[in-house]
Parts: sequence; structure tokens; C-alpha cells
Amino acid sequence: MYIAENLKAMRKGKDLTQEEVAEFLGLSPQSVSKWERGDTYPDITLLPALANLYKISVDTLIGMDKINDRQTRNGIFASAHNYWRSGEIAKAIHIFSEGLKTYPNDEGIMSELAMALAQSEDSDDLAKSVKLCEHVLSNGHNEKVFHTTRAALCFIYMKSGEKEKAAALAKKLPHIRESRENVLAQLDKDPTSDEINSYLRFIAIGENNEQNIIEIDFGLEMIKICSEQDLLGRIKTLRDEFNAPQTKEGLRRLPLIQIRDKSELAPAQVRVRQYADYLLDKEYENPADAVNDIIEVIQKIIKG
Repeated sequence: MYIAENLKAMRKGKDLTQEEVAEFLGLSPQSVSKWERGDTYPDITLLPALANLYKISVDTLIGMDKINDRQTRNGIFASAHNYWRSGEIAKAIHIFSEGLKTYPNDEGIMSELAMALAQSEDSDDLAKSVKLCEHVLSNGHNEKVFHTTRAALCFIYMKSGEKEKAAALAKKLPHIRESRENVLAQLDKDPTSDEINSYLRFIAIGENNEQNIIEIDFGLEMIKICSEQDLLGRIKTLRDEFNAPQTKEGLRRLPLIQIRDKSELAPAQVRVRQYADYLLDKEYENPADAVNDIIEVIQKIIKG
């Protein structure tokens, strides 16, 4: 609270000494001095008298205007994030915990405190983290915080050993086609009415007039291995096999396949995705097995 600095500023604004304030209230000057240093707080029963003495409201006296100021709340996140970035997670937890005492219903502070607590390996901290997230999801009204917390809780459940809960919650997350990045990218194209109708169809039933994109991410040496197994040749053959009329509109557009080297994957790991749908994420000892699995996944996508 800001009561210490406010009491000092109000007293000086009225050109009063600590002794005069103490005399008005029937207290010792030492009590007034301790209030202004922040060593102690006035008894709650004295707040109306102090407010009347300085001709202000009790809210102004204790600094509710500053407490409710958005910049003050943002300062909590900025300070905690700085500690978090520097690896001082205990200090970040302390900042969020103290902030929650002042703002007990702030969903953002609850959510970030939960994620900070989840950095711990202590079971009690993880339990607190889960409880905070579940509270936000049950009672929260901030849409952005809700979605962030739901995604975070998937991983917190996983860390707590509750894999089934993590998977069940993850299935409730939005598809990538509904993500902020994807929608903004579409809006930046200044779409026509027909293109908007097409995208609405895409959101609703997953169909798109454009080619689907299958992304294949490889570990460091997997591209070379799969090249030796003629992965690209097999993909071309597979596409040719299905290049036949599928609908009344004519030829079905086959998926566009993008192959990328992802250094963050393990050397022998392959990850195949269509949009955000998990399809394959494995490590292989036998490169032929990797190629066979990739072809099988692509075949299933093309067949629909």
C-alpha cells in the first residue's frame, strides 16, 4: 500500500508537524513517525479520522488510485519477468505471490504464478500450480489469459505425472487454422468476399480450396539418410498415383510437401505434421523404417 508516503505528503501539504497530527489523534508523535516510515500501519479505526483530517477519502489515503492503476499492475509482471529471465525463479514467485495479495482476483497474476511455481520439482509447488490454473479456467473471464492458462496446464499436468489429463486438455486447444498468427496473415492479404467465404469453410469443416501443406521436419542427418532411401522419389510416385479426378470440380489438389532441416530435433528424429495435427514424432535406428512411416502418413493424408 501507499499509505506511508501519502500520510507524509498529506501532512506536509497541510503544513502540519508530526507532533500536531499526533495531538489531533490523541497519539504519540512516535506512532505518526512509524506510519510515515512504513514501519507500522495506522489502526483501521483511525483511517476515517485521518481522511477527515486531510479532507480526502479513505481510498485516496491508502492509495487505491495507484493500486488500481494499470501501470502498477504491469510493473509486477515486468519485475517478475526480469527475475525469471535471469534464472532467479524464487524471486519471480515472490513478486507474483505478493502481487496476488493485493490483487487476489487477478487472473493474469494467478496464471503466471502457476507457471512460475511449475518450474519447481517440488510436488507441493506443482499441486499449487495446478490448483491456480484450474481456478483460472473455472472462474476466469479474460479470454487471452484463459487460453494461455489452458495451454500451460497441459504441460503442468504432464510434469505432475497426469498424462491422460494433459492429453485430454490439449485436445480442447484451438486448431492452428484459428490461431492469431494464421488469421492475421489471412487478413493482411486483404481477402475478397469469395476468399473470406472459402476461409470460413476452412475454419468450419477443415476444407480448403488451396493445397494442404504437409511439413516434414528432420533431425540433423535424417535428410541425407532419407535421400539415400529415395524418399523424394517415393513421394513423387505416391502423388502421381493419386493424381486422378476426385470431385465434380475436377482434379483433387494434392498436398504440398515441405521438407525442412530442424536442428532442434534429435539427429535421427522425424516429425511429420499437417497443420497442427500430430501425425508422427519418432526417432529411428533404421532409416528405411523412417521412410516407410513417412510415406504411410502422407498416403493417409492424400486419401483423406
